Amino acid sequence: MKAKRLNLDKADMVFIGLVIINICASYLVGSTGIYAATAFREYGKIDLFNAMFVIEPLARSISLLISGRAGEYFGRKQLYIWSVGAFALSVGISAAASSGTVFLIARGASGFFWGLFFANVFTMINDIVSEEEYPVRIGIMQTVYSLTLILGPVLCGIFTERWSWRISLAILFPLFIIGMIFVGFFMPRSKTKNRIIIKSSIKEYDKGENLHINRSNKEELFIVKLLKQKGYVTIILITFIATCISCSGNYIPLYAQTVLGANTTISAVVLAPCNIFVMILSSASGIYISKKGCTKMIFILMSGAILIGTLIYVLTLFISSYFVIILSTAIIGIGVGIHQVVPFAFAQRHLDDKLIAEGISFISFVQGIAGVIAGMIYSATMRNGIAFSLAFTVVYSVSLILIAIFKYKVPQGEK
Repeated sequence: MKAKRLNLDKADMVFIGLVIINICASYLVGSTGIYAATAFREYGKIDLFNAMFVIEPLARSISLLISGRAGEYFGRKQLYIWSVGAFALSVGISAAASSGTVFLIARGASGFFWGLFFANVFTMINDIVSEEEYPVRIGIMQTVYSLTLILGPVLCGIFTERWSWRISLAILFPLFIIGMIFVGFFMPRSKTKNRIIIKSSIKEYDKGENLHINRSNKEELFIVKLLKQKGYVTIILITFIATCISCSGNYIPLYAQTVLGANTTISAVVLAPCNIFVMILSSASGIYISKKGCTKMIFILMSGAILIGTLIYVLTLFISSYFVIILSTAIIGIGVGIHQVVPFAFAQRHLDDKLIAEGISFISFVQGIAGVIAGMIYSATMRNGIAFSLAFTVVYSVSLILIAIFKYKVPQGEK
């Protein structure tokens, strides 16, 4: 009993370390509009600001595609510590950059190294907790992520105003060190899955029976194996569409400033109700999945909330008010909060054990690519006005709920 308690303590310490690093990453993402815009203005290179939103996501998407396989090959702990260290170093170079070009390259490198450890975080959590506890932990982590997205820009603004944008980045280094110590000290070194805790129920091997093995014993590409897993293609479609819709949040502050005439502070607060719902639903959906599994109902609830929110977006074509935009984004936040958990929980529950890391990595890659493609589509539709661009998301949401109703089926073996 004593040994088991020690193992639980180790799992908790590793999880705390992962959460701390995740806070640093979400702070950087949520505060980009403050420290990056300030930096490029200081350099006199404001034209590079838009370029950063192309280079960084593309670099992250490339690394996300290989992160799952790299984690299996080098060992997830080893890859995580190395990539987080490189990520912290690139942030340091950004903070000390003497020109806009150096800053841009460093931020691109940050995106690449972030992608390397980001997807492996979800797999590492799978390595240290039981199957039932996994969605709860993911829900907690995504809740902290959303909370940091709310508070991060405020703190970054305070640090920038009181000291400088360079200090707003350098302030993260103690957190990087603490997080890496927790993971480095308590996570066992291994190239293969090594559970830290053992609970009464261990994953049954029957999930492995779902893996289609080439009878000629020839090694198949991992993507072919993934796409053969029951329900995985549907999850990929849902992930892609839901991510495209969630990207509309990037344009809400612009809508508030241009259409509603809000100042910078007010335009940032408009999304607060949305992020609060994302935060609440991330935890709630994690608890639900741990008890009920990845049911059809939770996918319909997710897509239904998003559909209602995007239908309210349509009202912005005729009505310009804070109430309409806050209501629409808040309801969409319900669906986005659920979506932050269900794809990863599905992969952990229903993919063959040997494909979980690569499956989660590919889901993250799809989210990154969806963000890039969505940005292009939003830019194109915005020629007809930002309200039209927001209203266009109805096309996505209708497709999403049809897929959830008619295509998603709970794979056999759901607990």
